[in-house]
Amino acid sequence: MRGANGVRDQMTLLLASEMPRKIPALREAWNLNAGKLPDLDRVISGDPPENVITESKGLVAVINPRLLRTVRTGDFNASGAPEYRSRYSCRTYVWAMGADWDAAIAARDNLAVCARLCLFEYPTLTVEGGDTGYLIYENTYTEDFGVPVRVSGSRCYAAAILSIDADVEEYVDAGSTIPPLGTAQQIAATTTAVGPTQPLPGV
Repeated sequence: MRGANGVRDQMTLLLASEMPRKIPALREAWNLNAGKLPDLDRVISGDPPENVITESKGLVAVINPRLLRTVRTGDFNASGAPEYRSRYSCRTYVWAMGADWDAAIAARDNLAVCARLCLFEYPTLTVEGGDTGYLIYENTYTEDFGVPVRVSGSRCYAAAILSIDADVEEYVDAGSTIPPLGTAQQIAATTTAVGPTQPLPGV
């Protein structure tokens, strides 16, 4: 059970692998140039340093999600640890740099759509498919956009906050001090025999 860090890292891995592949395809499909849909300089799991934001043309950062609830499912894994299903509200920040106000807004908007398409296309947070223990809920998705900020001359950067809920299968066996099921404790036999043919001790 890695908690918020686990789902944050998994979402980061998906966006880091899929967004660079999707950006060229979207430029062609939507007839956009690199100014309106820039390449990503970095995808970060966690809070980025301030200088990274202002020095990047395109930046995505997945911030620690907020735990909404945890319920026990009644299932157990192979080592006998109970399964829990935890729901997290996951936030992804998208920053885009532009030559001016309008360019920054266009770059931010298109990068945000690209991130959303990646999440919707792979709701199990991996391109591999199958049961990964992760599942996002598209009907919880929201977007918030901030006012662009001028950094130097006419250059601006603009930010968006994408939010979506994800369910995660979690177990408590990592670091557990409870012996796993199937391991029997050995009890040492007494050295004094007691039975029909032996007298009781002290008799």
